[in-house]
Amino acid sequence: MTQQQERGRIFVVEAPRRYAVLLNARAKAWTGEVHEAVQRFVPARDLYLTDDFRQAQTTVERILAQDYDVVFTGGGDGTIMFLINAIEAAVQAGKIRREDAPPVGVLRLGTGNAVASYVGAGPIIEDLRALHAGAPLKVHEVNMVEDGEHRFPFGGFGWDADILNDYDRFKAAVRDTALENFATGLGGYALSIGTRTIPKATVRGSRRARFTNLGEVAYELDEHGSIVREVGPGELLYDGPMKITSSASIPYWGFKIRMFPYANLKPGFFELRSYHGSISRILMDLPGFWKGEVEEGKLGDWLVSRVEVEVEEATSYQVAGDAAGYRQKVEWSLSQHPSLLAVPLQ
Repeated sequence: MTQQQERGRIFVVEAPRRYAVLLNARAKAWTGEVHEAVQRFVPARDLYLTDDFRQAQTTVERILAQDYDVVFTGGGDGTIMFLINAIEAAVQAGKIRREDAPPVGVLRLGTGNAVASYVGAGPIIEDLRALHAGAPLKVHEVNMVEDGEHRFPFGGFGWDADILNDYDRFKAAVRDTALENFATGLGGYALSIGTRTIPKATVRGSRRARFTNLGEVAYELDEHGSIVREVGPGELLYDGPMKITSSASIPYWGFKIRMFPYANLKPGFFELRSYHGSISRILMDLPGFWKGEVEEGKLGDWLVSRVEVEVEEATSYQVAGDAAGYRQKVEWSLSQHPSLLAVPLQ
């Protein structure tokens, strides 16, 4: 399979004439040293900092009005997706034409960095140095998953969302303390799972879920990623217990964890993955679980273009690693128009 088939279209364009850099100053990697280094390569007029990306809508609108060739951003997957969704909202509202919308440049400055890993972003200072020196851009066309409110590279119900919600609460609890650096790394992630998520999941158990194919065709996969069944429109994909149900259009789930190995298996489809096994098995081999190495018959994988997921009761929900409340029913579909994600070519 070629790179284009696996990852969508990738093309190279000339060095940007003008580019903006929008950064989340609350990201773990944002330090005085990084700030000083960034200022060496980005003119003050083109550098935008925010402490809270969710309140940065006016900043994004100001940037879009200035006709930049590309807008770079960093601070984790949520930061990148905020900008992607803000640009898409501007297109949908008719504020800018789709063909005039700038690509989103991806900088590695955050905790999970699933998107940065996917497009091959390097260390932030090295990438900014390359941009300053006139490096061309490698642009990836990446179809996202949509739920009617957001577009995102991965999202999900249940324990998947609980992990991320609990991790956010854990980080908030130790913010501005001696534990903050530990909490915002993989160690804090694992500690949050062990002390918060797993005890709750053990008590709660599974929830019943139904997955219905709303696309023209969907494919059920075996544990090796081979197609074992075609599912027609309106047909049931699954009806049974679940602890995690996720969708993804890229393989990664932060920290370079390849939780969705079949997300790019077939153009025009994303991966639907559901797990209903035991918590104790996960505890014995968490890295194996993240790679899909679980007890036989407890993990289901499908390739879908549009699917309805219904859970028996409202369940925690997350998109791109950010809490998104509770949902009982959601419709996921592959975005009609891909997002353009850029990194400097080195």
